[in-house]
Amino acid sequence: MKAVHILVLCILTLGLGAVASADSLPANDPAIKTGGPLAASAAVFAPSIPAPAGIITPEFTIESPSGTSPDTSPCILVQGGVSTPSPLCYFENDITTNGVGDTISALIFDALGVDPTTANCGFLSGSPFTSCGIDSIPGGTEFSFNGGSIPFHDDFTLDFVGFPPNFGFPTSATTTPEPGTMALLLAGLGSLAIRRKRS
Repeated sequence: MKAVHILVLCILTLGLGAVASADSLPANDPAIKTGGPLAASAAVFAPSIPAPAGIITPEFTIESPSGTSPDTSPCILVQGGVSTPSPLCYFENDITTNGVGDTISALIFDALGVDPTTANCGFLSGSPFTSCGIDSIPGGTEFSFNGGSIPFHDDFTLDFVGFPPNFGFPTSATTTPEPGTMALLLAGLGSLAIRRKRS
């Protein structure tokens, strides 16, 4: 009986040790998290909250001067050679295709030089996505977020932790035209065609 108690105690000790090591990942393990719009409670301080940086193309880069943004440095959004600082890593989906607003259904971040075995992904409050994954790519790690969407003109936040200083993330957004916007565009084109026939 005593041997059974000792065996159970050893198993519990090993199990708790495994849980403790999983919960105590080193602080510098690189991680990306997605979140929703800034909290409604922050609206009280609206004058001090900068407007979100507008993402206008499905291919862009986000830079983190400190490697940990927004905690110790702003995010920098780079599109077509133009840099836009975002102190709170707060962004808005402003992507259009042929004048039609697009919904973002996935975000993919490439982190060259980052070991995928140390990388993590996760979610902040109100994240527009429900699933994230880590994949190995040649020379680094790919972080992917999906299982949700960011509608046209909706806001979202990002959080980067534990990357090297002056780190850049080439990013791609998977987009689809919004059904409501597409219907309005088609209705407008239809009415234009009817007017031309009457003239």
